Amino acid sequence: MKKKLKVLVLFDGTSPTTVDQDFTKELKTKDWKTEADVMAALGAVGHTAEHLAIYDDVDLVRQKLETFAPDILFNLVEQFRNNPGFDQNIVSFFEMQGLPFTGCGSTGLTLCKDKGISKKILHYHGIPVPHFVVIPRGQRITRPKQLKFPILVKPVKEEASYGISQASFVANDEQFRERVAFIHEKYSSDAIAEEYIEGRELYVSLMGNVRLTVMPIRELVFREVPPNEPKIATFKAKWQPHRGGVQTHLSFAHDRRLCANRPAANSRQQSLFHRSQPKSYSRQR
Repeated sequence: MKKKLKVLVLFDGTSPTTVDQDFTKELKTKDWKTEADVMAALGAVGHTAEHLAIYDDVDLVRQKLETFAPDILFNLVEQFRNNPGFDQNIVSFFEMQGLPFTGCGSTGLTLCKDKGISKKILHYHGIPVPHFVVIPRGQRITRPKQLKFPILVKPVKEEASYGISQASFVANDEQFRERVAFIHEKYSSDAIAEEYIEGRELYVSLMGNVRLTVMPIRELVFREVPPNEPKIATFKAKWQPHRGGVQTHLSFAHDRRLCANRPAANSRQQSLFHRSQPKSYSRQR
């Protein structure tokens, strides 16, 4: 019989919290479904799970470690003081304290969140990526002649499709300059511009460290897309799929060609995993 563990589930607080704050009410709401599902799953397999929300005080973790003494941290923290740019710093704290935790390490988070750096690493290792350029804030906005239209422009470090809309798809230099300037101003971020490659939106999840388990491929399926619009995973298409406009849903990809090429796809995704230095689990597009 496998050892039953004491698991501390860490997640984001939306305001300052206390070490013993009860989130039973919040865990019954739709917005907290992921956290509730993790707590329920851990309990279902016999582990003892307690939760702690972090907003602006990492010392709460130290206090909870003293009172609960968990065997492992189940990390769902994605931000600090509502800033998603600090999630790798939270993980760095776990690493410095020698605490076992689930999810990506600080190096993997740092590399994967910077689209420019991650693409350079993949290109160095011979993994194809679209031609791209990073345009820093404060720099004159010009398009390198080798970068061909159509082009997608987005923030270099945002995630979850923040900053991506149909206006991100640009077809001429005027649109290019306008969108880059918009990203610089709206998101206070450098912009990345990459050549648009028409195709399918596929997601591959992996679990493990050295030996990896590759999960079944899933596809973001687009419906009711106007003929003059590209099929891109905008913020609205991904997070508001039923509010008019482009309709999307996630489903398992049953394409025979994908199934036939599954071993090759597994090898490619495992190569991506190791090059970007995550651990525990990863999702790749």
